[in-house]
Amino acid sequence: MTRPVQLSDADLRAHLAPPGNPLRIFASPLAWRSVLYCLTSMVAGLAALVAGIVGVLVLPLVTWVTANVERVRLVVLGLPRLSPLPRSRVRHPWDLRGLKDGNLSVWGITVLFGLIDLVPGTAWAGAVSSLIRSLVIVYSAPAAPLDRVLSVVGLLLVVMGGLYGAWALASAQALVIDLQLRPYSELSRKVDELTTSRRELVDVFAAERRRIEQDLHDGAQQHLVLLAMHLGEADYALDQGRPDDARAALELARGSVEAAMTSLRDTVRGIHPQILTDRGLAAAVRELAERQPMPVRVEISGSAEPGEQLTLAAYYLVSEAFTNIVKHSGASAAAVRLVLADPLEVEVYDDGRGGAVVRPGHGLSGLVERARAVGGDCWLTSPPGGPTLVRATFPNPKERR
Repeated sequence: MTRPVQLSDADLRAHLAPPGNPLRIFASPLAWRSVLYCLTSMVAGLAALVAGIVGVLVLPLVTWVTANVERVRLVVLGLPRLSPLPRSRVRHPWDLRGLKDGNLSVWGITVLFGLIDLVPGTAWAGAVSSLIRSLVIVYSAPAAPLDRVLSVVGLLLVVMGGLYGAWALASAQALVIDLQLRPYSELSRKVDELTTSRRELVDVFAAERRRIEQDLHDGAQQHLVLLAMHLGEADYALDQGRPDDARAALELARGSVEAAMTSLRDTVRGIHPQILTDRGLAAAVRELAERQPMPVRVEISGSAEPGEQLTLAAYYLVSEAFTNIVKHSGASAAAVRLVLADPLEVEVYDDGRGGAVVRPGHGLSGLVERARAVGGDCWLTSPPGGPTLVRATFPNPKERR
């Protein structure tokens, strides 16, 4: 599962930086993208102005549409598209919420840059057209070599100036648009992720509940049924005056009680292992690795013990990863790496057949959603033929007190 790409301020400025050598501006994709961006700015700006004047009564809808168009138009410069705001925020064309989330300011910026781009853009296009006509005339008629060279140099200088001008205008508008819209886009993206995570976690918790019910049914309940049977046999033997048979039945009943207690302890360990509370995450991961049917190498470093919620999330991630290894991978060996630092890092490796994928509602999807529920993230690398690596990071700003 991937998240939408968002550039930092430094990465954004680095992406929009012009080439240092002026001659390289002609071969720069960013320069020609900037020309296209300015052309679309004129169209978008004039369209937004006309729509705002003609449809003044539905200006909230106009500003919402304009803001989402600007989010998409950043792609022209090779930048990642900002997450759009949901349509549900504008319930009708005159809903004043359409003016919020930076939409009104972006509409004004779009109109302003559309008009600004129109003046130098028209002048530059006229100059280039005039120089091209002069160049055709110079080369189609007898002329001095110097005149021909000057004509070519003049055209190149005008084109170069236009490319730099387009870059400056496009970069300025992109930076301002990004400054206005990114906070709301990131908030919208996080809301979408939380909505998806909540839906996935509901499925995960339902599957966990079914697992607990199945464990109780197949484990403790069966032993308790046997316990009732053995006690009945002991009662019958005593009524028949056979104390030795009664004693044997009671011994079997004791074994059923011990087996039921063991089963219940295993079920409870799956809900909240006591070792997490008593000895911490590192000891719990070691104990979990020892209970696997294949050899597991454990590497633990650092000393920043996480808080309770983070501890549970990391432990269940390792536990679920081991469960998937045992059920599906056919691995002969595995390894777990735990770094108790900030960020907390967890890696689970196996040498199985690979080919694992994240599907909504399945175990691997639960790993991702458990990690994101506490502000972390999880990645899966599992090419066909193996090996498989599950890696997760969690924010762990301070040690547990």
